[in-house]
Amino acid sequence: MSPIFTIVVFTADGCPHSAALCEDLRRRGVRFREVNLSRDPGGMAELRRHCWEHRLPVVVDHERVSIGFRGCASTFGELGLED
Repeated sequence: MSPIFTIVVFTADGCPHSAALCEDLRRRGVRFREVNLSRDPGGMAELRRHCWEHRLPVVVDHERVSIGFRGCASTFGELGLED
């Protein structure tokens, strides 16, 4: 049986804030599922079910959505995720 993750983290390659967040979660032993939008563009539809934010990282924990890590975030434009 695959594990059930209650925390989903939306990230992208080249986003230092996404990398720092994932590193922090791993260091603290928090189980989460990462959706990397650079590698899985289909993940954008999943992100849109939770919010219309255009910055990363986005953390979805049950019904709560938070944007950024330690007050910082990268825009989709900066990460090449928008035209």
